[in-house]
Amino acid sequence: MNYTLRNVLPDEIEWLYQLNKMSFLDVVVRQFGKWDEAFQRKLFFSKWEQSRPAQIIETPSGRVGVVILEHLEDCDWLDEIQICPNYQSQGLGTTLLRDLQAKARSRGVPLRLQVLHANQRAKRLYERMGIHEIKKMESHYLMESRMTD
Repeated sequence: MNYTLRNVLPDEIEWLYQLNKMSFLDVVVRQFGKWDEAFQRKLFFSKWEQSRPAQIIETPSGRVGVVILEHLEDCDWLDEIQICPNYQSQGLGTTLLRDLQAKARSRGVPLRLQVLHANQRAKRLYERMGIHEIKKMESHYLMESRMTD
């Protein structure tokens, strides 16, 4: 699936919160038992008080998601990847992850991320893409692509 990335505009933060809610409400309820709207809004917006390396994912249909990737010394850290539910299971996540892995390899570092225990659908996608669990933490799995995958 074709996509482009562009920087997030300041007036898109509320749209990003709604995307975050669509992406994580069910997972958060499964993992923590409830979605506390006030807590989730505060948590989300606190992350945006500082500049973030966030990019909007666009297809010919318009904006469909967000990716937040930090280039660290020892890895490319995939902080967030969210795709609108009606654009999932169409190959966009696979294509985007493949591109992110290739860029990390070209820098000579692995791609790392973490995923909530309850987000098994995302974990299976990452595993299919050669991103493997390297540590089980209290609420997340830490995952990493091998340099040769």
